[in-house]
Order: sequence, then C-alpha cells, then structure tokens
Amino acid sequence: MTVNYMWYLVPLLIAVSLVYAGTRQEAMPAVLRHGVKTLVWIVVFMGIIAAILQLLDAFT
Repeated sequence: MTVNYMWYLVPLLIAVSLVYAGTRQEAMPAVLRHGVKTLVWIVVFMGIIAAILQLLDAFT
C-alpha cells in the first residue's frame, strides 16, 4: 500500500501559514485573514516553481 505523501503538504501549509500570520498579527480575524493570504501566496509560488521544473524537464 502506497501513501501519497503530498497529502501531508496540506496540513503543513495551513500550520505554517497560521503560525507566520500569528507572529505578525494579534487579533484572531486578522490572523486568519493574513493566514489565508499567506497560504495562497505559498501555493501559487510552489505552483510556479513546479511549472518551471516541468518545463525544464520537458526540454531535457
């Protein structure tokens, strides 16, 4: 039985985003808002890096 280790990425990203937001904000609504923005930023950045790596792999 194989485990798809990418599923571990979801709670890790949520935890990192909330901890990072918690160090910047004090009010809970602001922490959640900043956490969501950080989560989206991380996912988009990782998607761009993955696309670049796929593109480089296609031409090698």
